[in-house]
Amino acid sequence: MRKKVVTILGAFGLAATALVAVPQQAHAASACTSLNGPAGGKLPLCKTWNWDGNDYDGSWRTNGPSTLPSQSYLQRSEDGRVVNSAYSGTYNDKSKVYFRICDSRAGCAGWW
Repeated sequence: MRKKVVTILGAFGLAATALVAVPQQAHAASACTSLNGPAGGKLPLCKTWNWDGNDYDGSWRTNGPSTLPSQSYLQRSEDGRVVNSAYSGTYNDKSKVYFRICDSRAGCAGWW
């Protein structure tokens, strides 16, 4: 009987150890750049992102004054869905998030 109890407790100890080792740490980062507008000017923009194990959560905000012409605007792509964007905000549960400057007369610049 004693041998069975030791075997059961030993197996339980291994299972408990495995459960403690499984959780992954989140990975957070940030970056800033100046996005060039297709009709001239720049928008300083910063973004943050946090990998939570299966996707990203994050935010974006301007980082100084814009020199973009009045007909320019920010666009955001979240997992391939493009929307006209506010100049600051948050996102959750996304795999890919990009930003670009567009202009009603000159089209759009490249993604960042």
